[in-house]
Amino acid sequence: MNSTVKLDVRVYPIEEPKGATVAFANVGIDDMLAISGIRVVSGEKGAFVSMPQTQDKNGEYHNVAEPINDALRKELNKAVLAEFKAVMSGHSLEQSVDAKIKGERESGLDVKVFSLKDPKSSTVAFADITVDNLVAINGARVVSGEKGNFVAMPQSKDKDGNFHDIAFPITAELRKELNKAVLAEYDKAADRPAERGSNFSDRLAEGAQKSAQYTKSAGAVAKGSPGLGD
Repeated sequence: MNSTVKLDVRVYPIEEPKGATVAFANVGIDDMLAISGIRVVSGEKGAFVSMPQTQDKNGEYHNVAEPINDALRKELNKAVLAEFKAVMSGHSLEQSVDAKIKGERESGLDVKVFSLKDPKSSTVAFADITVDNLVAINGARVVSGEKGNFVAMPQSKDKDGNFHDIAFPITAELRKELNKAVLAEYDKAADRPAERGSNFSDRLAEGAQKSAQYTKSAGAVAKGSPGLGD
């Protein structure tokens, strides 16, 4: 039996592209989760979709958020490119797409937390989160605050120095569930060394700043292109 996943797609072309990136896209998934900073890239064989990424200290890029279900990934790519084409022709679809995937939907969160051995800031751990076995979010942070620990979603920094969540829960219910799951796993993992090693921790720490590189051109995006969380 097949299932469906609702995709809400918005595309914002760059007025004067400085590179291969010609537009940014925001996608809402089932009215519960949003991914922003998706790029439409002009390639030799035509436009393609690139998920938001972070760059490690070795210059390699890694996806911050992405569908892990192949059928959902294909449907998301198709929907973003269709909306991009429509926007460029002056006829935005502002579409909501029912993406078909194989099998029954799974419900729940899978969380892996990696504590830092020697935190240099208020960030004490990183977390990878899988939502409903559909979407992976990598590089969420556990932050030590005055009122206790809290969860910060992966972010990028714009040209004005403002931070914006790359992937985040849309509903208060999912955000509460996600925070609870990550913090519970952190309590279990706090005394364990980071399983991925210091290189992973270093990558995320530096990547938190470098992840904005692909969005620096956001200032050239047409005015009135808010993120899904705005």
